[in-house]
Amino acid sequence: MKRFKTIDKDHWWITAHTSERERAGVFVPLELARREGDFSRVRGVVWAWFRRECGRTDLSVSAKLILWAVCERWRYETWSSHDAISYYAKMTGVNRKTSGRAMTELIDNEVVWCVLEGEQKRLRKSQPGGKKHFLLVGLVDLL
Repeated sequence: MKRFKTIDKDHWWITAHTSERERAGVFVPLELARREGDFSRVRGVVWAWFRRECGRTDLSVSAKLILWAVCERWRYETWSSHDAISYYAKMTGVNRKTSGRAMTELIDNEVVWCVLEGEQKRLRKSQPGGKKHFLLVGLVDLL
C-alpha cells in the first residue's frame, strides 16, 4: 500500500500546510495520510460519514446509490474514489445518464468534490478528460 512520505503533486489534496482551505474537510493533513495501521478505523469513519449523509432529505435516491458506490470504492492510498461514473452506474444498476445527474447533484450539494489529478482544479461537474477523483467533503473532520 502506498504511503505518503512527501507531498505528491498528483494528489494535491493531501497537504502539509494548514490553511483556510482545509476547513472544508476535504484537504487531508500529510501526517494523517502517513499513519500506519489506520485503514480499518478510517474505513469505519467513511461508512459513518456515509450514514450521516444518507439522512439528508435534499438528495435523490439515485444520488444516495451513487454515493454508496463512491464510498465502496473509496481508497486509503489516495483518500478518494477515482472510478468512472459509468462504473458506478454498473455497480448500482442505474442508467449512465442517471448516474451522471446523480453525481452532479452530489457535487452541487457539496457532498463530494470532483478534482483533477495533477492539477489543483475543482470541477463543478464531471467532464471528459483527465483522471478525476471524488473527495468526500467533511470526512477529515470526523477523524
